[in-house]
Amino acid sequence: MADLIHTPEGVRDITPDELKKQLEIGNRLLDVIKEKGYMLMQTPSFEYFDVFANNMGMTPSRELYKFYDKEGNTLVLRPDFTPSMARAYSKLYYDVTDPVKLCYSGNTFVNGSDLNGRLKELTQIGAELYNDDSCEADAGMISLVINCMIAAGFKNFVVSVGNGNFFKGLFEQMGITGPDEEKLRALIASGNFYKVEDLLNRIGIDREMIELILAVPNDYTTGQSLAGLKSKISNPKSLEAIDRLINVIDILSREGADKYISVDLGLLNKYNYYTGVLFRAYTFGFGDAIMKGGRYDNLVKEFGKDTPAIGFGVSLDELMIALRDAKDDGRSANNEYLTFALTKGRLAEKTLALLEKTGIYCDEMKDGGSRKLIFVNEELKVKFFLAKGPDVPTYVEHGVADIGVTGKDTIDEEDRKILEVLDLGFGKCRMCVCGHKSDSQLLEKRDIIKVATKYPHIARAYFNNIKHQSVDLIKLNGSIELAPIVGLSDVIVDIVETGSTLRENGLDVLEEICDLSARMVVNPVSMRLHSKRIKLLVDRIKEVL
Repeated sequence: MADLIHTPEGVRDITPDELKKQLEIGNRLLDVIKEKGYMLMQTPSFEYFDVFANNMGMTPSRELYKFYDKEGNTLVLRPDFTPSMARAYSKLYYDVTDPVKLCYSGNTFVNGSDLNGRLKELTQIGAELYNDDSCEADAGMISLVINCMIAAGFKNFVVSVGNGNFFKGLFEQMGITGPDEEKLRALIASGNFYKVEDLLNRIGIDREMIELILAVPNDYTTGQSLAGLKSKISNPKSLEAIDRLINVIDILSREGADKYISVDLGLLNKYNYYTGVLFRAYTFGFGDAIMKGGRYDNLVKEFGKDTPAIGFGVSLDELMIALRDAKDDGRSANNEYLTFALTKGRLAEKTLALLEKTGIYCDEMKDGGSRKLIFVNEELKVKFFLAKGPDVPTYVEHGVADIGVTGKDTIDEEDRKILEVLDLGFGKCRMCVCGHKSDSQLLEKRDIIKVATKYPHIARAYFNNIKHQSVDLIKLNGSIELAPIVGLSDVIVDIVETGSTLRENGLDVLEEICDLSARMVVNPVSMRLHSKRIKLLVDRIKEVL
């Protein structure tokens, strides 16, 4: 009976005081939007599944709340407003050719299951502009986002602006299509340029082009720098994307809004949802974008009308959290600090030794008897804390740490939204498939094999995506080598450093999955808001290495 007083995971009760504040902020944002001529409308809480299928939605099918009507049609709770608004616009304004401005406020539902602390039901507000493909429309929507951030109460924020067609043009120029293009798009969107370099090398792209792509996120962050990028690009689509971005930034500059703008050509969407200009609003102390939007000219024609469109949305629930943190004096004071999350033990010791060579140190951490949890160097404005390896990516993803150092195995297993920026070169080992040598044929002949591991995500990805083999995974937390010896599993997937433990127990390395070492990871928001400090640190570490 006690469980009945609790809500399911991912949803919550909102107290009267909190709801009052949320409604006040929401009405303030809607007033700013409606002042620009946007008309409030409402779409249903559930729609046909096809409205959000394929390239028409940003939410994977597995994360949709699905059910059936009495005719057997598959319905879903609305995970995202933009496809719903596009469908409604196509029906209600089919014969209209003049610009149409619509806005919305309502709840969305996403059945995420990765225990990342995010809600499954959110209140969203946003605006959509149809029938206007001009640069002025792009700049106007970005200006609206800036005005909404100010109206909400944010003072220190930045709006990153990019154009998805820039990399589309480069992919076409390099002849990259299919799965390689999808993987590159996802890696660039996540900011993982370390893996981008590996993939481009594997594909066989020439070094000059690879160097250009790797330089894009750091060297071309202003309207002025984009002009220099044009001289290094030859394909029309990328050149057009740069020209449009320059024009949009010029319009914003004339309005005095350029102080909030940062260029980020790495803004991409792995679902092909957006087609041109993209933008994200970020602030200190929050690990993700607060407001997101862009141009999606190909979406509306999926509902029968071929027309340009651009829009943005904001989750009020997440905005309230970000606003609370921004107004918390203790947290806002942290804006001037860089915070490091280090993996306890040898990785932390080696990381601190490496950082000292770059001029970053913390004498407090040398006191082995200290019971402090957070260590500070006030002179350098840096903070450190120690955590277990698997927790480091979580701290970095949520923005409580700007930078983290942990093993590559942890990064791949946790699969968090973080940027992998450097291979630090120490803590080297391998992720391997191990077992009795006599059982090596099982990896080729048996349809389903039992695999014991501490790393189910890595193991599943290897066997399913690389070997195309079905496996029965068994999650263990220690003494993995015991599993094949006592017959719990056929093989194991585990880290191998010297292999001595395997040999002592009659086991061998049967296949190597990947090389591992310590990596430096960065929160995507921190990379934008502390870009100069982090880039300087990365460059210094590269020199030392």
